[in-house]
Amino acid sequence: MRMTTTKVFAAQQQQTSNDTNLVIKAGPLTAVRHVFDDPTLRVFHYCTPHHNIMAVCSLFDTNQKNATLIGIEYMLTPQDYKKLPEREKPYWHYHVTEFAPNRADPHFPMLSAEDEKKVLKMIEDSYGKVILTWNPNDELPAFPPQVPIVQHPDMVNKSSTPETHIGTYNQTLDY
Repeated sequence: MRMTTTKVFAAQQQQTSNDTNLVIKAGPLTAVRHVFDDPTLRVFHYCTPHHNIMAVCSLFDTNQKNATLIGIEYMLTPQDYKKLPEREKPYWHYHVTEFAPNRADPHFPMLSAEDEKKVLKMIEDSYGKVILTWNPNDELPAFPPQVPIVQHPDMVNKSSTPETHIGTYNQTLDY
């Protein structure tokens, strides 16, 4: 499961060669507040560059060899985010907000505290859209993909209502 990871972040930013090397060795980004049923779950992001956008990250529930692929996160630069249609923007979260204290608590566990600060600073001015495909609390991926509103205080999809609760995610999907 170990993939080449966060070298992607340097592709969209002007970096010195030392900064680029730091991003390449950063390893997975971990963060919380991605899963509705367990907003404390630390999700491991393994990211790669993409030719059209900043990055595509595979999201896992752990970094162990039996980890479950629970979703993906697309990452955009601010310039690309501005190009999105207005109806799409609510599904994206601004990383500078998510990286604030008491939010996603992002970490690069393979880096020193000093290097981690540098890499987080490099990527904080970006946007992410999370699409969950498997709730790690479920035995099987038995629901449609979900797009959590990560910056919503309760992480509840805007379309949810108390009387519509399908599967383990609070969603208003009919399937």
